[in-house]
Amino acid sequence: MRKRSRARIVYDILYYLAYRGSTTITGLTYIARMPYDRLENLLRELEKKELVSIAYEGSSKKVSITEKGLKSLEDLEKAIKILEKLGLES
Repeated sequence: MRKRSRARIVYDILYYLAYRGSTTITGLTYIARMPYDRLENLLRELEKKELVSIAYEGSSKKVSITEKGLKSLEDLEKAIKILEKLGLES
């Protein structure tokens, strides 16, 4: 199995949030297929770039996509399609 690129992981996260709505970080671990601590670090980066927002609801953290995240998802989708055509992304 080939290692997924960081772009593909971010795409998978943003895609899920765009089409399924907000979820917990634990829920995203299954989508991103990565450990909680690594995913949490990535989500903090995405939050700093204003692509996602993280809200505290009781003892859990809910992650949702922002408007900027939706726009970035479109751009990322185009970039991944180009990379796939070139055989650089699967």
